[in-house]
Amino acid sequence: MKLYNTLTRQEEEVKPSADGEIKVYSCGPTVYSRQHIGNYRAYINWDIFHRSLLYLGLKVKRVVNITDVGHLTSDDDWGADKMEKGAKLAGKSPNEIADHFIRTYLEDLSALNVLAPDASKVDPGMDLAKLSEHGWTRATEYIDTKIELNKMIESNGYTYETDQALYFDVSKYPDYTKLSGQKLSENIVGARDEVNQDPQKRNPADFVIWMKRTGPYANHLLHWDSPWGDGFPGWHLECSAMGWKELGESISVHTGGIEHIGTHHTNEIAQNFGAHQKEIVQMWLHNEHLLTIEGDKLAKSKGNAPTLPELLEHGFSPMDFRYLTASINYRMPVKFSLEALEGAKNARMNLIQRLQALSVESSGGGEVIMQFKDRFTAALGENLNMSEAFAVLSEVVKSQEDPQDVIATVLDFDRVLGLDLESSIRVEIPEEVRDLLAEREEARSAKDFGRADKLRVAIEELGYMVSDTAQGQKVSRRAA
Repeated sequence: MKLYNTLTRQEEEVKPSADGEIKVYSCGPTVYSRQHIGNYRAYINWDIFHRSLLYLGLKVKRVVNITDVGHLTSDDDWGADKMEKGAKLAGKSPNEIADHFIRTYLEDLSALNVLAPDASKVDPGMDLAKLSEHGWTRATEYIDTKIELNKMIESNGYTYETDQALYFDVSKYPDYTKLSGQKLSENIVGARDEVNQDPQKRNPADFVIWMKRTGPYANHLLHWDSPWGDGFPGWHLECSAMGWKELGESISVHTGGIEHIGTHHTNEIAQNFGAHQKEIVQMWLHNEHLLTIEGDKLAKSKGNAPTLPELLEHGFSPMDFRYLTASINYRMPVKFSLEALEGAKNARMNLIQRLQALSVESSGGGEVIMQFKDRFTAALGENLNMSEAFAVLSEVVKSQEDPQDVIATVLDFDRVLGLDLESSIRVEIPEEVRDLLAEREEARSAKDFGRADKLRVAIEELGYMVSDTAQGQKVSRRAA
């Protein structure tokens, strides 16, 4: 599989670490509010990536972080802590607000059929104390690791301390802007203004790796003892610390949104080098944004980003949104509208109806059609070329191949697409419909076709379609 590496600005082959595993670190949610659909575009993209690696038979170890401390209201230092801000608005403690929104995050992942980091199905009611067993790393549970990493960075000469914070000194790392390609003077918006917050700060682009509980943060609710005083870790530190702790010094792929390139991931690379004296991430993948029709980024701060439950209020299924986002390459911006989502819904419904019609003709037990599988696999390997993957899906569904083989092939593809197609075409007939089918069979045997037609209509009103075949009545569920 070749993917676009932001660091080298070219497509490269994904390579396993020395132990044969593809080690993946994915930036996850900051749990101060419910995640919106712009966030879930990224999670679906990286779920497709994760599923693709597994589909190709590769061994994967994946970590997804949960930020519950230190993420300020901008990527820069000296803003309000998002967790504390959210907690105060809700009248709860930071831990309570984090637990609440971790729960809604799990609920949404489950609805969208996004796998847990360990590739298991997400249980929205799971014990939150067991998140780490499924590959989620919660920032507040890795404070000791962050302190240890800071000591390593400090001992290698990349830090300095002021009365208010421990800083990473970017002047000690000449490759600081290699990910973004920006000039250092342009790297952090508003960075120069922050010098006024801490007059001892040496360079505008220097960033906090430990914030002391003083000045504007004298009353910060989440704080720990450290060699630099009572305080809390900088947000950028958490991914460096948790990735290193869980995946070691050779991480195959690090994923995140393009908004992380200029600051968050740039700082993370600097921290990694400061601690380990080498680049520990081989490949950086970044997904594009979900946009409005006018081209603005969907963001909570702009008030233009609905949540998943808000989409469902318009009559959509979570799988409609998954279809829309899964069908477009992660590096392509997606303009979102209810009309675009309606188009995705119609395409998904057409697919399901076709599969249901094929299931009527199928006796089950089909085999995957290799000519289509080979093309589907090749599309995945071409930087996750999802438009081609969906084109192959469309071709196989419309082909004249044996219906049971078509269904088997589509369900094989759905191991990557995650559209839960098997449950859509698997018909569980309620007792009321079975009774009507029995009556209809009696009517047909008695050649009472008028009564049989009335019973067909009654069955359709209950949401099912009945077809008469040489093998008898076949039932499929009507697409919603």
